[in-house]
Amino acid sequence: MKDQPTPIPNNTSVDNTGISAWNPFNPSHGWWAVAVCFAISTTLVGFSTYTFALFGDEMAAEFGWTRTQINASLSFLAVGQILGPFLGRVIDLRGPRVIVAICVGLTASSYLVRPMMTELWHWYALSFIQYAGFSATMTPVGRIVGLWFPKARGRVMGVAMMGNNFGGVVLPGMVGAVIAYGGWQTGYYLQGLLTSFIAITVLVALREPKTEPILQGKDSNEFEGTISARENLPGMEMSQAIRSKNLYMLLYILLVGATPFASLLPQLISHYVNEGISSTAAATAMSILALGGMGGKVVFGILGEKITAKNAMIVSFVGLSFALLLAANPSIPGIIWFCSPLWGLCMGAFGTLTNMIVQDYFGLKSFASIMGVAGYGTAISFGIGPILSGLSFDHLDSYRPMFYGTIVVMAIGIFALKAMGTPEKNYMSGE
Repeated sequence: MKDQPTPIPNNTSVDNTGISAWNPFNPSHGWWAVAVCFAISTTLVGFSTYTFALFGDEMAAEFGWTRTQINASLSFLAVGQILGPFLGRVIDLRGPRVIVAICVGLTASSYLVRPMMTELWHWYALSFIQYAGFSATMTPVGRIVGLWFPKARGRVMGVAMMGNNFGGVVLPGMVGAVIAYGGWQTGYYLQGLLTSFIAITVLVALREPKTEPILQGKDSNEFEGTISARENLPGMEMSQAIRSKNLYMLLYILLVGATPFASLLPQLISHYVNEGISSTAAATAMSILALGGMGGKVVFGILGEKITAKNAMIVSFVGLSFALLLAANPSIPGIIWFCSPLWGLCMGAFGTLTNMIVQDYFGLKSFASIMGVAGYGTAISFGIGPILSGLSFDHLDSYRPMFYGTIVVMAIGIFALKAMGTPEKNYMSGE
């Protein structure tokens, strides 16, 4: 009979025995990894989505590019998603630290070079590099949280993913002020430097637990970690997952959840202004939406622990559909102050619940690979949605058709979620 592993004392480092778990130069606690995931999403999602309109207006004014031409750059996010399964396989086998640092560094380089661009093809080439860097940056979050905090994954996942919306709260004002005083070129230098710093923190602190078990004291506020050796992780191999209908249901669900983010959110301020809302009110509504998104990640993370992630996702899709219906007609007095926080709350659920659903149905063994394949749904949404939004505005002078089309897509997504069945049955059988 094998000896049982010796529990590690509460204050002992996992990777570096004798070194404090809170040492920033030798981090050995899961919250360091969560903090890095938070920072990645803050900068990458914040700069690509919430500050996009600030630069888009500058590009249109300086180079005379149309909205369709500018928005087409968002479609290159599909490139990152296409690369996702291949880099996800590397992460499953080797861990996320080095590959994620390289990808974040790619995105940083695309920002630092943009002040020198003069042609539309430059804009597209650098957008290609930017979004190629996205390919392995968000995939590890669910794996990291699942390994370090298996007993509180919904809550901790919510915290890790809050960066998506935190960037929307703090970055537009910061970047907008820099652009106002130093021009759009200076704004891109700021984004590049901040993103480069995050790449360095990834190398330092994005670590997985390596010892089983990591037991904490009863009076501690911390949770129990698990072993990260792939052969000991529960879940399906990729060869099993590819035969499961639920993988393809999940692909469509990711398409649904990404559509408001890809097609509508980057245009939201322009939509509100075009419908008669003042630019100040529109910007404030966007910040409120971002705050709602931060709350949504935690609220729906907890809800996912209570009623299952799948059912919580259904609730979020229903609420988001209602918010989009109201946001399509923002000229109704006071409506933006109701629909914006509701939009943020329900859309904020998506990243947290997607990671939980993959864990529920497929486990952690091939988590990054499966997330990469399911991410093709996101690739489709980003590949088509921004262009359709640009065409809607250029030819109909309104984004309303995109709002109504997204609501229809989300209604179908609710039925796809219901069709996935229960995770226990599908997870065990692989059918």
